[in-house]
Amino acid sequence: MDQPKVSVVYHGQGILQALAREVAAGAEEVGAVVRVRRLPGHAAPGAGAAEGLVESEDVHWPDAVVLGSPSRYGNLAPPLRAYLQQLRTLEGERLAEVVWSGFASADGLLHGGHEATLRTLFHMLSQLGGVVVPVSGLQGAGVRTAARCTGRDVADVARRLRAGAATELVPSGRTAG
Repeated sequence: MDQPKVSVVYHGQGILQALAREVAAGAEEVGAVVRVRRLPGHAAPGAGAAEGLVESEDVHWPDAVVLGSPSRYGNLAPPLRAYLQQLRTLEGERLAEVVWSGFASADGLLHGGHEATLRTLFHMLSQLGGVVVPVSGLQGAGVRTAARCTGRDVADVARRLRAGAATELVPSGRTAG
């Protein structure tokens, strides 16, 4: 069976970059092929994968996309919000075939900062179609552990959906595998 393909797209640096690596590591633990791409604050002409920046292929290639944003008092970073709005208008039916999830960094608030940002992100993802995988609800776990578990969960769901799609392609009367 083919390995699931996962794109991790994030905006920010520092902790967001570390969380993106954790998501990627979790997905790789269950056998996924992973690309990690950064969403720039302002798109530079000609910037692309060579610089680790997101490209349109990073939504067409994968079975799953995990998006990351710094928490801005419950709001997404404007570049990530603009990226999602652009996807909605340009990508059409392909978005309904993708497994989606996300992660966010804390914004210094005692409670509610990154949870509110995730709620905003998941609301937007639900409008794209596809399957939305929630963040693992690990009581007492840090954001890095939750990010790694999210990577594993997303890759596992993508793998299962690929396997299910493969069995649908087998002529009737026979089973895949």
